[in-house]
Amino acid sequence: MRTTTIATLLVAAALPASAARLIPAEPIAFEPVVLRMTVDGCAFVPDSVRVRSEANVLKVTQRPNNCLVAGPIEIADVRLGTLAVGSYRVEVHGGADDSAQPVETLSFEVRTRPEIAVYPSPPHPINDFSGVWWTPSESGWGLSLHQTATDAMFGALFVYGADREAQWFTLQGGKWESATRWTATVYRTTGPFYASPLFDPRLVLLDAVGSATLDFRQVPGDEGRVRFTYDVDGVTVNKVIQRQDL
Repeated sequence: MRTTTIATLLVAAALPASAARLIPAEPIAFEPVVLRMTVDGCAFVPDSVRVRSEANVLKVTQRPNNCLVAGPIEIADVRLGTLAVGSYRVEVHGGADDSAQPVETLSFEVRTRPEIAVYPSPPHPINDFSGVWWTPSESGWGLSLHQTATDAMFGALFVYGADREAQWFTLQGGKWESATRWTATVYRTTGPFYASPLFDPRLVLLDAVGSATLDFRQVPGDEGRVRFTYDVDGVTVNKVIQRQDL
């Protein structure tokens, strides 16, 4: 126990005065929040990191290695999660006991999302649909979606062409027509060879080739499935897809 205490003190003394910060510094509702810590590369054990919530307090603990000599200074990002609007405090503990006095405390506010000052307000979803979506009986193609905290969404569609060669498209410039319906433009992108020694951005060409609609509306007995309709070069495809359990 004494060795651990001495090692912790040695490591703490080697760290900068401001060892942690939040990313982003001013999160909005349900935006992923990360605690970015400056740590000692010898004492810090990523596998031992734990985050526990108690009311509006997030307690971060870890079980440090016993290092008598400080290791290299490194950056460690610890995921705190997505939080509702409110006031929160993060307590960073030097060991595995979160009942002890924290070595650092950070307070922050989660704000409401910015809204466009128009009436009526534009629709926005009430869920995050990020993930890889597919049809289980049709392996080899799929749709990757990323949705931000402000509900902007980007999609990457990877499929096979008529020649059975791989093709991929992106879904961009989308908008929410309702809380469960999103439409976007489908683009085909071509560019320089991926292994070229120099990347020439002038060779990147972006062509609008169609449109796509995702209908996330659910009905009892058919939960978790999405109606995906898209057209590319005049060919329309209708699919029922679900999020892949990776």
